[in-house]
Amino acid sequence: MRIQITLTVPEGKRLIAKGIARRSDVKKAIHHGKILLKGGTTVSAVCEELCGKPLRISGRVTPKGTKSSKGIEEVWHCSMIEKGSLRNIDGQVDQAVSTLKKGDVVILGANAFDNYGNAAMMIGRASGG
Repeated sequence: MRIQITLTVPEGKRLIAKGIARRSDVKKAIHHGKILLKGGTTVSAVCEELCGKPLRISGRVTPKGTKSSKGIEEVWHCSMIEKGSLRNIDGQVDQAVSTLKKGDVVILGANAFDNYGNAAMMIGRASGG
């Protein structure tokens, strides 16, 4: 018997988030270390899965056209979970990165693939920007 399951994009992101939340390194870091979450649609789903709060997305394409996050300051773009407590690190990402230690976790979205099929992030700064 064969079966095919088709997920919508948001369902796929939610499934990825559920998988990340079950990882042993993430479970350990959420209680005993730090998890840095840098905004993106999938990372927002991860943050919501871990803490119940989504992240602000810089912009997105919707069925009604493109949308920006302008005017949505109450939702953070970058967050840090430290020993189970979520805090805003917008404007302080470089400082937050400098506090990370072995066993801490950084979650940001991949936006490229290398020639071996590995997910990659194109960055211009050590803090992931």
